[in-house]
Amino acid sequence: MAAENIYRKIRTLVRQLGGRDSLYVTWAYCQYLQLNEFELPRDIEVGRQFLDSDIPQGILAEWTLEIIAKEAIRHADEEPRRGESLRRWRTLALVANGIRDLENEIYAEVPEGHIHLEVMRVSHRQFVWQQQRFGWVPVIRYFKMFNTPEISEFARASTGLTIDQIFLIGLLYLGTFASHSRAVKNVNVQVPGISPRHIELFLAFTSRTRRQLANMLRAEHALDDGFAYRYSSLREFPLVEISYRGQDEIACPLPTLLFWRITNGLFYSLKDTPGFPTAFGKSFQRFVGEVLSARINNAEMSILEEREFQVGKNRKDSVDWIVLHGEQAALFVECKTKRLTWASKVGLSDLAALERDIRKLAGAVVQVYKTIRDYREGRYPHLAFVEALKVYPAIVTLEDWYLFGHDLPDRLDLAVRAAMLAVGLPIEWLDAMPYSIMSVHELDKAAGVINAVGVENFMSGKLTDPERRRWAFGAYYSERYRDQLKQMDHLFRDEFDAMFADIAPGS
Repeated sequence: MAAENIYRKIRTLVRQLGGRDSLYVTWAYCQYLQLNEFELPRDIEVGRQFLDSDIPQGILAEWTLEIIAKEAIRHADEEPRRGESLRRWRTLALVANGIRDLENEIYAEVPEGHIHLEVMRVSHRQFVWQQQRFGWVPVIRYFKMFNTPEISEFARASTGLTIDQIFLIGLLYLGTFASHSRAVKNVNVQVPGISPRHIELFLAFTSRTRRQLANMLRAEHALDDGFAYRYSSLREFPLVEISYRGQDEIACPLPTLLFWRITNGLFYSLKDTPGFPTAFGKSFQRFVGEVLSARINNAEMSILEEREFQVGKNRKDSVDWIVLHGEQAALFVECKTKRLTWASKVGLSDLAALERDIRKLAGAVVQVYKTIRDYREGRYPHLAFVEALKVYPAIVTLEDWYLFGHDLPDRLDLAVRAAMLAVGLPIEWLDAMPYSIMSVHELDKAAGVINAVGVENFMSGKLTDPERRRWAFGAYYSERYRDQLKQMDHLFRDEFDAMFADIAPGS
């Protein structure tokens, strides 16, 4: 009941705000928090404590702005009433503090034994805003993974657009929203290869009218343990179609959501298309190989790609990639696009979805150990078994699972052990050849460090240390290998620079 009373006060205040005006303010603060050079517009009153803070997210964070934007879409009036506007710091602070009070009330009592799960949920909610900011590095990463002839055809069948067109139009819109919160809906297109029809198709899967979006958000709203964590329609449709004084406009209350929609969010538009999961899995595997090949040039190391072999009448495949450091150590890399589902991130009372996801990840881990068994039995056609070779199995995931701390790693370990026993693999291999989970983002830097210090030094430094073993890989190499990281360039910059020339010559 207390949560309902708090929410009622928030809703009453938001109803006095103007919708278009409110989305402008959330856009401005989001850009300030996400872009290094952005300056807040002078027509917005900003609290001194926010501007002076070293960590402004501690006062007003992007994830709070997302909730504010959703509430404004649902409840704000067409025009501000009684002079209320989020442009006034006092009004914005009242709404933000109300949301904070509401979350504190909802999450006041975390179920016993679930405090570590709450930390996991907070990580998935907050870290993504820090680690997946708009920038050319993730753009080219996802572009390279999606932009194959086969996947582009899947995209055309689903959206009417090729991958080239989706990225080009998306980046053009992001360029517009870098300095403007809105754009006219009927644009005068002057980009080679892009027509007004292409713009219509792009908006069809990235935008909805404010009324449509408000109805979707109302259906998703619930003051339960998933309030701040469940996937919302605003992430699926980050562009809001509004009409103002006879002018049709497109508002972008949180440009980062549009960036996510055309990169990792594109997966959700295509995932149910027959044939797409297999095609995307192959493309992801190829991309991981490109990262390894670009990072590792140490003359003592080599990279071995997946090979097919026979065991009796059965056709089998080796592990996806092997980073071989002479006869000292080898990193056995298996690539998986499986991600932690939204159902796993939302609830604390029902953990069935989380348990399913953990079992699937455990299955991927055991898959590597099964192929290591083939290697140890001399069945690999491209790598002879060497007893002294130290083997490190690693699962590289498309997205970060944030498997640090205690609860999730412990759950995964239990699931892996159970799966190992079920298929008759030695449990002692888990100590002799400890496995790792890292995202492709982490692999980029990890491979560069491995090139400098070796597989054994890098992997053992984390996996044999009781404390560091529970760290994320990013935290590990950032703490231990700062000098190596400073000497590392970003990958594929030349391909990013050429991307617009390839997509739209002369633009």
